[in-house]
Amino acid sequence: MAEELRFFLRTALYSVFIGTVYWLVSYEVAGSVLLAFVVLAAGSVVGVSLVLARSAAGEIVPVGDGPAHRLLGAAMRVVGFTEPGSPALSQPLEARPQPFPRSSIWPLVAGFATLLAGLGLVYGPWLLLPGIAVGALAGWGWLTQMDRP
Repeated sequence: MAEELRFFLRTALYSVFIGTVYWLVSYEVAGSVLLAFVVLAAGSVVGVSLVLARSAAGEIVPVGDGPAHRLLGAAMRVVGFTEPGSPALSQPLEARPQPFPRSSIWPLVAGFATLLAGLGLVYGPWLLLPGIAVGALAGWGWLTQMDRP
């Protein structure tokens, strides 16, 4: 199971625990319902992803192992102790690292443009228009810098 899916599963399990404690301590309906929906949403992400992965890759768990071994293996994979070694079970959401520049002036320029545009909303277009122009320049510089080493 991919680490991204494990994150959502751990979120759902944590929310079940916190929701139960929250209900027992506060007896507040609104917060408990919201925590129940967090569990439902995180569990839905994991469930839909597993159904799609199973339909795309065929059977995920080998059929030859006993049910206790499969259950223990699934629990170990959920908490991140083991990973399947089969190439057919590789991480579905795995990506290569992307190049990223170490230092850049463009975030500072973009912040200045945001400041100008924000002040332009208060004081008028004589600050808003330069803020938009500097923001466009900062966006262009930031995006084109990604091509350079």
